[in-house]
Amino acid sequence: MLRDSRPLLFAGLIPLPWFLFWTTVAAMLAPGYNPIAQHASELLQAPALASLCARIAAIGCGLGFVLFAIALWRESGRRIAVGAACWMIFGVSMLTNGLWPMGHPMHGFYAIGIANIIAPAMSHIELRAWSVNRRAYAVTAVVSIAAVVYLWLNLVGADPQGFRGLTQRLFSSINSLWPFLVALYLLRNGPNALRTPPEQRL
Repeated sequence: MLRDSRPLLFAGLIPLPWFLFWTTVAAMLAPGYNPIAQHASELLQAPALASLCARIAAIGCGLGFVLFAIALWRESGRRIAVGAACWMIFGVSMLTNGLWPMGHPMHGFYAIGIANIIAPAMSHIELRAWSVNRRAYAVTAVVSIAAVVYLWLNLVGADPQGFRGLTQRLFSSINSLWPFLVALYLLRNGPNALRTPPEQRL
């Protein structure tokens, strides 16, 4: 394991619980807000304290994804790691969700967060030694398919009107599951086991 990567790997454990905790706190502080029916971004328009908690949720998640992406890039042993780059882009998108209000073009940074659709699969490929692990493959497959399903629901307008907050939290949690489990695995077992052999690097 690269010693300077270990603290960065811990960042992969942050987004999943961080987002759920702070958006839950924000929801409790926002009168009339319905977390089942409303998106988390709507909390940015709530009273000051609730809005602050929502910003903390987005910014904390974004930083977690960015730092994890740096660790993933280093531990992949590749000069070009597309998967790690996609996680980094998604992290930047999350950061902007906390910096600009819903409806502003910089909120989500012009939807660049769509990069998260290919991030798990590309990262899985780049960590080739991990691909022999059936459980790891199953996690990557579930997270990737869930991202496509959620995008489809939004594109065709099939996301249930009264459950949009619930589906957002469900699918965002599934998306954050990949960094969480990968970081946990690397920290417990050592990332050298997942490194791409030198002859397979770009």
